[in-house]
Amino acid sequence: MAIVRQLIGIHVLGLLGRFDHEISFPEADEFIILHGPNGVGKTMLLELIRSLSGNIRITNIQQVPFREIRLDYSDGTSLKVSKTQQDTLPLGEEFEKQMQQLRFSLKLIDGNEIISAAGIDIEEFGTPRFREWASRILDIEMIGPDFWLTPAGQEITTGELIRRYSDRLPAKVLRSHGGRLDPRILSFLAENEVHLIETQRLLTLEDPDSTDYRRHAAKSQSGNKVEAFSRDLTRRLAEALAENSRTSQELDRTYPRRVLQAKEYPPEEAIRERYSQQNELRKSLSAISLLDENVGRIEIPKKMEPWQRNVLWTYLDDTEKKLSTFNEILAKVSLLQEIVNTRFLYKGLEIDRRRGLRLVSDEGTELGLSMLSSGEQHELVLLYDLLFNVRSGALVLIDEPEISLHVSWQKRFIEDLRRIARLVHFRSVVATHSPQIAGKWIPRMVSLGPETTD
Repeated sequence: MAIVRQLIGIHVLGLLGRFDHEISFPEADEFIILHGPNGVGKTMLLELIRSLSGNIRITNIQQVPFREIRLDYSDGTSLKVSKTQQDTLPLGEEFEKQMQQLRFSLKLIDGNEIISAAGIDIEEFGTPRFREWASRILDIEMIGPDFWLTPAGQEITTGELIRRYSDRLPAKVLRSHGGRLDPRILSFLAENEVHLIETQRLLTLEDPDSTDYRRHAAKSQSGNKVEAFSRDLTRRLAEALAENSRTSQELDRTYPRRVLQAKEYPPEEAIRERYSQQNELRKSLSAISLLDENVGRIEIPKKMEPWQRNVLWTYLDDTEKKLSTFNEILAKVSLLQEIVNTRFLYKGLEIDRRRGLRLVSDEGTELGLSMLSSGEQHELVLLYDLLFNVRSGALVLIDEPEISLHVSWQKRFIEDLRRIARLVHFRSVVATHSPQIAGKWIPRMVSLGPETTD
């Protein structure tokens, strides 16, 4: 899918109450690298961009301290979001109570502007109708002016309730004083596909949209995300097999008619070459357990009659269409294996259609996925996420890819990213502290430092 609208500029004022950042992302560039010390807001900036795309996350935007952000796009459009008031950096309970209204301004290609507002009506949480709704739908009871009791017996504040259940809150709560956000702005945001890969990428969260991961840390178990992705791959392989079966049935149903109607007499050399190419593809598919490479093999006569050439050419046409149903998943799995197996020591990654990801030692012993080190898990999860969970045409935001990775792996990261991006078709913004990540790509690096303050 061609990328029609690309993000080319990011301008944020008052991030964390003090930082102004100007970031240029030329349309021709595949990626940019954001670099800067801790505390300049790299992670919050990525969260803002993610929240201003697809299914907008109003509560996430409100909880990030900033004054204004503007996103410029390659088609001449731009989106500006500002808060109705700029407070000092809020902390604790005060932060949760200061849910400011957001002002949206969308500049269209023709120069016209759509202005709208959205936010949380914080007073609505104290009404009897909301308490009744929370008890009936969320099984949460209000136990104080700003406290709620979850089904697990945990006491949470209203702000925490908003963070956990923002996607399930009723329309009355999400209504701003000026009404709901203009549907044209919602439509614009829905067209901007953004995928965020967070620092805590090994955790399997009960609330994937939440920006507060500390409360989930105790629930995480080593390998959870790796095992989840292994199950996901099993599902994808099953879907590819199902699609292949549907295609095969349709082609087999019409095969006799097409053979009888064939009028070509392709040369024998073309038939043998094409058959040889398909056998190589069968070997690749057999390696990831999608096909038995011996199934479908035929003996081609040394000398073929015209009718034999027609039959074989029609058969090869059908085989090509059948095998093409595996093209996408084969390319992604092959690249995943290639990169992983040049990184991991004394072990290799294999693919099984019933079990997904398999780990085998160099001595042939099967290892559990939990045997992977933290760095190996981060590498595998990051690569799998990029290959299988990013939609074509998306903007990918990657926060600190260097986590737990050996320096040599960090140096190869951008090249790995470029190879995956060419296959999946996406652009990316990488936020990092590591000079090894940037490597020779320093010209693509944007420094976010204290010198950018007012």
